[in-house]
Amino acid sequence: MTILEKELQNYLWDEKLVIMAAAFAVNYGEFYLLTQLDTPDPVAKNMAFLKQLQFIKEIGSASQNLPGTINELIYAIMTVIKCVLQFSDLDPKYFEAEKQPSAITEIARATYWTIYSVVTCGSYIAAFVGLRNQHTMAKMASQLTKLASKVSRMQKVLQEQFSHCKHEIETYNSLINRFNSYQDHTAILSDLFDVERGKPPLVVGNNTKKEVDISSLKGTNVLLLISSLDVWDVEMKALAKLYLELQTKEHNRYQIVWLPIVDEFNEHKFSSLQSLMPWYTVRNPKILRPGFIRYIREVWKFTNETSLVPLDQKGSAKSPTPYTLDSLWISGNLPGLFTDNGKKSPWDQNLHLTLDLLLRGIYTVDSSKPGSIICLYGGEDIKWIEDFTTMINRVKDFTRTSIDLIYVSKSNAIDHYNNAIFDFITAKKVGGYWKADETHSWHFWTRLESIFSWGIRDGKNAKENDTMKDVMSLLSFNGSYKGWAVFGQFGSSHKVAKATGEVIMDVLLKISNWWKAGTNVDSFVIALNQQIEQHLKVQKHHCYHIVLPATFAKVPDEMMICPICDSKMGKYPMYRCCE
Repeated sequence: MTILEKELQNYLWDEKLVIMAAAFAVNYGEFYLLTQLDTPDPVAKNMAFLKQLQFIKEIGSASQNLPGTINELIYAIMTVIKCVLQFSDLDPKYFEAEKQPSAITEIARATYWTIYSVVTCGSYIAAFVGLRNQHTMAKMASQLTKLASKVSRMQKVLQEQFSHCKHEIETYNSLINRFNSYQDHTAILSDLFDVERGKPPLVVGNNTKKEVDISSLKGTNVLLLISSLDVWDVEMKALAKLYLELQTKEHNRYQIVWLPIVDEFNEHKFSSLQSLMPWYTVRNPKILRPGFIRYIREVWKFTNETSLVPLDQKGSAKSPTPYTLDSLWISGNLPGLFTDNGKKSPWDQNLHLTLDLLLRGIYTVDSSKPGSIICLYGGEDIKWIEDFTTMINRVKDFTRTSIDLIYVSKSNAIDHYNNAIFDFITAKKVGGYWKADETHSWHFWTRLESIFSWGIRDGKNAKENDTMKDVMSLLSFNGSYKGWAVFGQFGSSHKVAKATGEVIMDVLLKISNWWKAGTNVDSFVIALNQQIEQHLKVQKHHCYHIVLPATFAKVPDEMMICPICDSKMGKYPMYRCCE
């Protein structure tokens, strides 16, 4: 260990071995000549004379086995060195400790025992020329034989590791070629799995888990769902809702294949997530080829964030980088990921925060009520909810408009605490409600967080961007106990009208001052927005706060501008416990 840690610490493993082999060759060369005294070789005779080894013939005849065992060990040592040197021919970007920890460990172990064998062999050679005890020589020969056997076994393990690494590199390069050449995507998918011949790599159905062959995906557009096992259940439930709706509309033209990337396999987590997925899933994450996992991490830049890779029927990945689920939660459109619109920023397609952007794919309006106004509202103050729903009934009578009410739970609400609210809504028949554990509510708040996250990445802030201002206002409602409301119409290009419960009640209370009988219903949201903006201009006090999940990406402080007064918002940590 002293040699490894001090004398050779700055050398690579293969360099350490070559240096030791060269040093040993000199030592062994002298020994070899001394064993050739029976030959007419003058160099051997002169070497014996210089070292004053007049008894070397007697020693040689006393132990004929020792030189043979030394040669046996030398052969094993040289075989290991050659095997280690093979690794230096591999791609250095691939052959790194964090990518091939087992191979690096085996090389280090083999290097240690090889150097140990060289030192042991050298010391025995030095002792050999001065020994006459046959028992000691026999013991030395036995120990060298054991060392030779140990080193030989290590060589076999190393050779297996080398073959494994080489195969992974070939798989990786093959994947690059396949993704760059257009062909049937089932050929690409077949290369992703290392399975026994005839054993299907995929199962389908969250309950039946029927084994299926990759050929069953022929003729479909495939979305590769790539994730770790740390995925929210509600996230998969929301995706399952979109998927099942798509199957009904598109007759199975689009399929999802889940490929979990795991460092440590947890069967309980895997089975639990798999039970939520009606689409195709890998039978076991362990059958994913290491070369494919490398491709995902290096080419698709996978960092454990759940991603989607659209793969068309020709095997073409429709985007150079995968989509995060943000894109999907914003659009609510799985087929859209196969078009150029999939990666467009919400601000490229929407000048304002419209109801379509808020609820597309989440809520479908009653076809018997075209043009009706949708009102989303929330908060946990049941007294305000009672007053607000009563006010809405008056507004409907006064304006003769249809207003559909939907109560939206906070994203972190405990549903049984809100049972009184749900019971009130049911008893009074004042619209519907979305519980916190339902995908509608989760999808609504997640879409807002996704738009906000996208805006931060694009450098948007509330002071300069109207959509960002609206999104931040809505996110502030999610962190508040007090009431709030949002009004909008599907198909309208106008922005939604939104305000805190106090403001919206004040504005609606004075509706007779700003709404004229016979006015077109399409003007209601526009007029309401104008009244809210006028009210905010004269409002003496406001207090907005936005609560973001701990998993949310870091937000630069300078991006957090108050949507009301354009001031920089303060930042405070929050710890919460609800039992």
